[in-house]
Amino acid sequence: MTNNKILYIVIAVLVLVIIGGGLFFFFIYNSAQEETTAGQAPKADEKMVDCRGAEDPFCFISRMDQCLPVTTKMLGSDNKTVIEITVSGIENETCHFQRKINNTLDLDCYFPKGTLNTKTLDQMFGNERGLQKVVDDACTPAGW
Repeated sequence: MTNNKILYIVIAVLVLVIIGGGLFFFFIYNSAQEETTAGQAPKADEKMVDCRGAEDPFCFISRMDQCLPVTTKMLGSDNKTVIEITVSGIENETCHFQRKINNTLDLDCYFPKGTLNTKTLDQMFGNERGLQKVVDDACTPAGW
């Protein structure tokens, strides 16, 4: 009989420790999560990244494919025309893309999710990829 009482006491203590530990973890962990996310600076993925020219196209393309903020500048084939392309990120459930030529806004585009990729980018530069309707639907030429 004494052994049964000791067994019940041990089981009761274990149950209390497990329940108490679970509640402690739940409340402390949630409180810590709220503190770290409140007033937090933007995540690294949300900050604008300057890929500094076309030396490393993967820098721009990898972020563009995910619609993460990224910008790059390059020279046109005439070595005089400066082309700047920028992805600002997600805005109103679309991916905001801009192209400037010689510091003048040339295209302002809002692509539906998943439609801004290397083929679409190639189409915007005049290389036929069968995506002109996608570009036309998403982009407004400057001055329109």
